[in-house]
Amino acid sequence: MTGPLRKEREVLLLQGEKARPKRIVQKKKFRLSKGRLPALIALLILMYLAASFGNQFSRISSLQREIENIQQQVNELQQKNAALRQELQMVQSDSYIEKIAREKLGLVKPGETRVVPVPEGTRLKTVQPPDTNSFAGD
Repeated sequence: MTGPLRKEREVLLLQGEKARPKRIVQKKKFRLSKGRLPALIALLILMYLAASFGNQFSRISSLQREIENIQQQVNELQQKNAALRQELQMVQSDSYIEKIAREKLGLVKPGETRVVPVPEGTRLKTVQPPDTNSFAGD
């Protein structure tokens, strides 16, 4: 309240209660004294530093977890790479190439006879030998 209005209010209050004047309680205003200013600045700086350090520590923690995950992936890939190198050496060997040629392609060496096992219960077609007369007169 401004000065003149406050005085009028006090006068009205005093006139209404002549027996006992009422005291008006004023709210205390925040006043920044020179002694409290450095403490307030220090408190604000400490709060900023605490928030900043907390943020950095959480970021470092997440980066460390990410590094561990990447290292685990690197180890897995190195193991897979070693297994693939070993398989490549095996595939390039002559014995493996010969084995695949015999099993999958059905190839045989000169002078060998290929034997194809037939599962039991398989019904085989009878094969008629070609007629020798049909080739002679063509």
